[in-house]
Amino acid sequence: MLKLRRPQRPAGSLVNKLTTAMSCLAVAAVLVVSGFSLARERANFRHELEQQAELLLDTLSVASRDALYFNQFDAASKIVNYLGQDFQNEQSIVMARLYQTDGRILADAFAADQQTFSLASDPFGQALLADDALITDWESQRLIVGKSIIVGDETVGAMSVGLSTRPLQAKLRKTLLEGLFAALLAAIGSFLLARFISRSITKPLKQLTTATQQITAGEWGQAIALNTNDELTTLAHAFNQMQGQLHELVASLQQQTQELEQSQGLAQSRATELEQTLQELHQTQAQLIQQEKMSSLGQMIAGIAHEINNPVTFIHGNLAPANAYIEDLLALIDLYQKNYPEPPREIAAEHQSIDLPFIKKDIVKILFSMRIGAERIAGIVKSLRTFSRLDESLCKAVNLHDCLDSTLMILAHRLKATDRRPEIEVVKSYSELPPIECYAGQLNQVFMNVLTNAIEALEDKAANIDGEAQKKSPLQIRLHTKMPSAHQVLVQIGDNAAGMPAAVQSKIFDPFYTTKPVGQGTGLGLSISYKIITNLHGGQFTCQSIPEQGTDFFIQIPVHQAANT
Repeated sequence: MLKLRRPQRPAGSLVNKLTTAMSCLAVAAVLVVSGFSLARERANFRHELEQQAELLLDTLSVASRDALYFNQFDAASKIVNYLGQDFQNEQSIVMARLYQTDGRILADAFAADQQTFSLASDPFGQALLADDALITDWESQRLIVGKSIIVGDETVGAMSVGLSTRPLQAKLRKTLLEGLFAALLAAIGSFLLARFISRSITKPLKQLTTATQQITAGEWGQAIALNTNDELTTLAHAFNQMQGQLHELVASLQQQTQELEQSQGLAQSRATELEQTLQELHQTQAQLIQQEKMSSLGQMIAGIAHEINNPVTFIHGNLAPANAYIEDLLALIDLYQKNYPEPPREIAAEHQSIDLPFIKKDIVKILFSMRIGAERIAGIVKSLRTFSRLDESLCKAVNLHDCLDSTLMILAHRLKATDRRPEIEVVKSYSELPPIECYAGQLNQVFMNVLTNAIEALEDKAANIDGEAQKKSPLQIRLHTKMPSAHQVLVQIGDNAAGMPAAVQSKIFDPFYTTKPVGQGTGLGLSISYKIITNLHGGQFTCQSIPEQGTDFFIQIPVHQAANT
């Protein structure tokens, strides 16, 4: 048979609390009553003792005043000394003294030598003679009462008596012991009563607590059976009804919670998908806008290059014939001068007026400058066409060095010196590369974004340092290409600007993240560039930055794309 072990009652149980409370109340009540009784007894006894002392004092004063008045000090002393002889064995009277008018003790009934006069004034006697009122002095073991003796208007002496307080202390001690004994009896009685009452109350409460704990553990169907016909029985019936209703509510709540969790999980999944779709939509929209801008820029650049290319071609193509014609004309003039050294006066004046020797030297330089300028314009037009890449929208093999150089040409105006900074130096370190299959137009966009960021970082650095520091550390952009493997090409674009902290470096490829002031950056350049390199070309786009030293971007793409579109 399974036996339930009786649980230990905790220190703060209701039984202990009720027992302690009732016992303390009973003891406190008895102690309060005993205290009041003790105080009343003490006050009554003090009053009685003061009356006895005053009566004794009056008797002695009346008996000795005539003798003092007529200076019969021996007779007065005998009256006091007789008192000492009569009450020597009693403990109630402990002192009787007679004082002369100068405060000296004339007689002391309880002194060892009753015939000896005091040569010095007694302070208490002087106090009695100085005041006509009764003086009372309570000491630890006795009560002293004294007053001056007056005959008519003349003070003839003073008398003091002392009564022992030991009877008072004995009576108070007895009263205190009786009070403590009564308090002990009250504590024992209240303890027993409290135990009985608390057990009758806590037993049903224990049943209620046990049932509640079982319900908390999930053991439903608990019921409390009480037939005491009191409030506890009503509480037990209410508890039984409550636990039945609670069981139904908990079952319903569990079902609703399960359904809610399922709905919440579905809603969370849909919300996550919607958030991801919305983010992708924003990124796609931003990328389309940027691509449209670059497309429009490319079309504009291509149109400008075409319009410039035609007249430049005309100029460059006619320079060679013009140079030949001019050389022929100069040769003809030399021939005329040789055969007609003495031209007519009109021709000689014109010859001197136009300074023909200077024209013959300068026109050669002019033609040479025109040829150099036309060739330079043709190179710019070629770079513009290379950057726009309108004829290479699909994946084709291109020269990466041409892409980098065309991008630098577009940004050449930003590399020149200004009134705020010196010229930005471009250091190229190109390795021999094969034609690389890529989307040239979008790859140029990547180079443009990275180089623009490098230029802006160098401009910020120049704004924060003085001219001497700029001379010691010139502004520089480094371009380096190589092939880390036979199937990969690496383009490294670096600068010696202020660099980036780690917190910024970890977010530079995030969409819409920018460190520039509002209105000066969209936060899309590097994000779009990252997608172009990683998603479109299947490459890698990484960054390394050291604060106060600079930043390097590494663009690594395959030499051949997996599938051309």
